Amino acid sequence: MRWPILLLGLLIAMAAVATIVVGLGEPPGARGLDNPQFATLLDGDPGAARHERILPLGWLLGVLIMAFAAALLAWGYRRRGRLGRVGWVVLAVFIVQVVFFSAALIAYASSLGDPSPNLWWALPEATAWLVYLFWPSQFGFLILYVVTFDRWFWTADDEARFAAILRREGGAGEP
Repeated sequence: MRWPILLLGLLIAMAAVATIVVGLGEPPGARGLDNPQFATLLDGDPGAARHERILPLGWLLGVLIMAFAAALLAWGYRRRGRLGRVGWVVLAVFIVQVVFFSAALIAYASSLGDPSPNLWWALPEATAWLVYLFWPSQFGFLILYVVTFDRWFWTADDEARFAAILRREGGAGEP
């Protein structure tokens, strides 16, 4: 696979989705509705009509951003043009993130117009999906990076080559 082409394609897709969102313009009432009692106060509407065009594009942009981050990490894990077993871990963490992000957006969309949202541990359901599940799932990438750093990113061979460069260039010796 040509990783730079994949990464460029993801960047172009993200830019295209962002351009579409900006091009849609604001729906009616996006900046608030006149309050019948106070002239300087604007009321918000329930939001379903305001968000119906944007939510799918927001989901797509979020998934593209997560895919870009996972692809960057996977690109760094390549050895001799192959990912090996670590590629499955990167894919699994990416899928878990997409599931949690999707669940948060679905919960948000279903809560629009609901005067009493479902609470999970004191947070509205959509926020709880993000705080309690989506954000911690990102530690999957961090843990993978830390556990595999000395085998994939800075090997003993890399250290020896770096020390040789320092000696050859008159550096301070051991790194």
